[in-house]
Amino acid sequence: MELELHNPPINCYLHHAYPLTVAMSHKDFNAWFYSNYIQLEYFINGNTLNFLTYPISGFSSLCPLLDYERLDLEFIYKSNINVIDLIKNSISLGYYVMTYTDEYYIPDRISYERKIHFRHEIMIYGFDSDKSVFNVIGFNKELKYSPSCVSFSEFETSYLNSINKTNDFILMKAKDSKSYRPSYEFDIVNVKNLLTDYLFSKNTSENFRLIGKPNNGICGISVYDELIKYYQNILNDDSGKVCDIKHFHLLYEHKKAMVSRLEYLAENKYINSNNDITSIFGELEKKSLNMRNIIMKYNSTKNKKHLNYIIDSLPKMYQIEKKAIEDLLGDL
Repeated sequence: MELELHNPPINCYLHHAYPLTVAMSHKDFNAWFYSNYIQLEYFINGNTLNFLTYPISGFSSLCPLLDYERLDLEFIYKSNINVIDLIKNSISLGYYVMTYTDEYYIPDRISYERKIHFRHEIMIYGFDSDKSVFNVIGFNKELKYSPSCVSFSEFETSYLNSINKTNDFILMKAKDSKSYRPSYEFDIVNVKNLLTDYLFSKNTSENFRLIGKPNNGICGISVYDELIKYYQNILNDDSGKVCDIKHFHLLYEHKKAMVSRLEYLAENKYINSNNDITSIFGELEKKSLNMRNIIMKYNSTKNKKHLNYIIDSLPKMYQIEKKAIEDLLGDL
């Protein structure tokens, strides 16, 4: 038995890719996705760039398109629950299962080939009892978001080496007519608010103090300034440090999502279909993808001309995007 598998619009991080993969089965996915996934955050401690994750990531039960069930890994272990049967029963009821395993024991993973213990998320979406295998999806050994198989015994060994109270066993499925609040309407007010927060680099997580302390990242279009500092520091560092390609992969996914959002806005008469802002973000999408490829070249050659190109390009992208967001807010 296999549940439906979609290719999510965001896969740079699994805590986005997994819930999006599941949520894409919901009839109102586009309305919800295009109402969100606008704000960006940069965390100086770790030099990580990400979408605003506070209310909508896989670690939160606030995604309105999903039914969630959560169990503590340590609770399952100490309750002597057969994890193989638990997963099979969950999938039979339509739930995708997200949990943690030691990828040392998972085939088609970098850690498996290199024999490195690495505790990481995994999502199970199917099983074959005759062959005693699970269908799973994650980053394969080529770092592509791709489906593969793992035997029941390999999975159980990997799971037993990942017991940790700080993480969960999460069941997710798209809401249907039997769920509580099964529908979601496109929220143009949220789009305007998020675009405004992005433009003025406001910390959007300040709005969620009711459920927790705000994030301490640099938000909005100011992430460009932090990226410039990051690459300048590497340029001045002669240790041969490798750059994180996730920065530009995530920027690429952000611009790609903006292009799709603008097409959605035009289709639903929120903006003029002849609006050239869509083509501007299309160029930013191509630029981000090209810069990701340039960073890959730098990591391979350590030729600093690639870093100089990145550092010169980021301020130009900032100015183009700032003007485009201002124009979009004016149109809305």
